[in-house]
Amino acid sequence: MRTRGMVAVVAAVGMLAAAGGCDPGGLTAQEVEVVAGAGENDGGAAADAFIDGRLVDMIMGADGVLRVLTEEREALTVWSVKDARLTRVAVPAIKADYISQATAGPGGDLYLAMWNGNGGVWRVTADGVAVQTVGIDRETYRGDRKPAPDGAPVAGAYVRYLHGVAVASDGHLFFAEERIGPVTYQLVRTDENGKLRTVLGRDLAGLTERQWRSARSSTGFPDGTPARQIALEGGLNDPLAVAPDGTLYAAPGRRSVVAVRADGTARQVIGNIGGGLDDGVEEADEPFEDRGPAARARVNLAGGGTIRAGASNASLVVDSTGDLYLTSVNAAFNRLPETFDWTGEVSDTQRELLELSKEQRRGDSEVLRVRPDGSLATVAGHADAAAVDDSWIYLARAFTDVDGHPRVLVVRTKKG
Repeated sequence: MRTRGMVAVVAAVGMLAAAGGCDPGGLTAQEVEVVAGAGENDGGAAADAFIDGRLVDMIMGADGVLRVLTEEREALTVWSVKDARLTRVAVPAIKADYISQATAGPGGDLYLAMWNGNGGVWRVTADGVAVQTVGIDRETYRGDRKPAPDGAPVAGAYVRYLHGVAVASDGHLFFAEERIGPVTYQLVRTDENGKLRTVLGRDLAGLTERQWRSARSSTGFPDGTPARQIALEGGLNDPLAVAPDGTLYAAPGRRSVVAVRADGTARQVIGNIGGGLDDGVEEADEPFEDRGPAARARVNLAGGGTIRAGASNASLVVDSTGDLYLTSVNAAFNRLPETFDWTGEVSDTQRELLELSKEQRRGDSEVLRVRPDGSLATVAGHADAAAVDDSWIYLARAFTDVDGHPRVLVVRTKKG
């Protein structure tokens, strides 16, 4: 049996308001259960097993399988939690450092957007076989290296680095493609009957800023603006998500979230349009409390991580009711109240593990929820990645154990 330093056999853990570390003001603390990564076993019962490696991403599939993606020596490992059991598979064809976002398709296969290397979108099967579905082998490609226009065949298309990927319930694939010139910008595109089609973002090639500055994701745009007329500035990751009703969500530049309706028009869901935190948005005092309109909030859509292990990808997911969840990181420490600490009736070893994972935060990370009506709430704190199903919010925390190994701990909390 393989072992790792500072581990614990952890069962379901309740958060009690009277437990050490909770806010003395009597605010309700979150109740969490440990899901995986808090033990020393090499597989088997998920709560009693360890998850090795640097956290890359975490996703919940429609098949009810929770998947944690980690990287060690550049290689990708997919850890799967099903029926409270943990299994893993290596994916040697994928360099994990290059994954900008992961998602699960309706059939359970993973889809990975790659921002470097050969780029493109890769489909990964349950047994770890990776197949490129969008993009080409750049080392051997001898065709036209101009960016592929709308209407070009998806097969063999030369696309730029990809910064996001999402798959709708009907299998429709979306991806965010970086373009360069006249500025760095992005296009969110889809595979429509084997042809490329842009659904969000304006192709800025050949245009001056004066021609496209009226509708920009960085400064805002009127509700109802055609999505293909909005400039998505910036080369940072652009996570994507698709709601059950087909609404597409994108987070260009990490500072805003844009929604594209079925009719092709867009609206601003959340962002820093006014250039600062608006008075209409309250600070997070307690989980699940309404903080005001999401569109007025300041966010930094990103993953968290340990000091030594690096940051994970940002999370942007939608549940079956249309609620949107995202991870936001604040550079300042200790902005979140103690109410979000993972404390409670746990053993000393378990508390030490949980506290160690908190001590290694780079900044305050929180999970935000946006209702379809536009209201914003903070639903969790100190999480590096988030995933959801009908009943639970899953929270992954990256840390480095006392033996210097990067590890991942996963807990879950009931939806409010």
